[in-house]
Amino acid sequence: MFKNEFDKILKNSGIKRAFGYSFYFKNYIFDGINLKNKKLLDLGGGNGIASFYAHHVEKSCKCTIVDPYEDGSHTLMNSQYEKLSNLYNKAVTLHNDYIDTLPESNTFDLILMHNSVNHIGEDIIADMDTNKKSQIEYAIRLGKIINRAEKGATIIVADCSSKNLWNDLNIKNILAPTIDWDLHKRPSVWQKILKDLGCEHVSTKWTARRELLFFGKFLLANRLVSYMTNSSFVSIYKKI
Repeated sequence: MFKNEFDKILKNSGIKRAFGYSFYFKNYIFDGINLKNKKLLDLGGGNGIASFYAHHVEKSCKCTIVDPYEDGSHTLMNSQYEKLSNLYNKAVTLHNDYIDTLPESNTFDLILMHNSVNHIGEDIIADMDTNKKSQIEYAIRLGKIINRAEKGATIIVADCSSKNLWNDLNIKNILAPTIDWDLHKRPSVWQKILKDLGCEHVSTKWTARRELLFFGKFLLANRLVSYMTNSSFVSIYKKI
């Protein structure tokens, strides 16, 4: 099954259900993105799978994971990062703290928020649509991240939309039972916030489960099917 080298490396590093990651990153997250000589900020990157993929396909891409997770509560995640780091000669840096503690000189021309854009304001995001104070506070937090982006930098936001059939019917989504829909927003919400922070929306595309490979990409990765499943999307922005 694991014909792809990167997927094999993930499996050997203790990543469960490693099949399809290479396809997913190539065809969804980094599709059309030039990684050559880029400085990548992987915000909330955890074990760093996305960063290790970027370095795997383009050795000149310098990747920094910023994630304040505590070692004690994320032993497995940290262990996976260490295994991958050793395999890739410690080429991917982990900053195990908040972005505020990075040196001010650390700026990036590629920022990835992969299933982490909502974690920036998990304590305030549920009422962000109606609470002006929460909107301002969230924009301040996200602004600290966008300030790390060079002019012309690419911003990638991957998450799931709250606009979902199951959520609209107010019933549990059997295809994504662990998702707390109150902690997610539609792509248009992020688009407005990022526009106010000086970023231009380039594109938004819907994604399918990575294990489905080409079948998922060409038949299921569209707005309608996504609405009926888990509403996963990838939005690309440019800092202007």
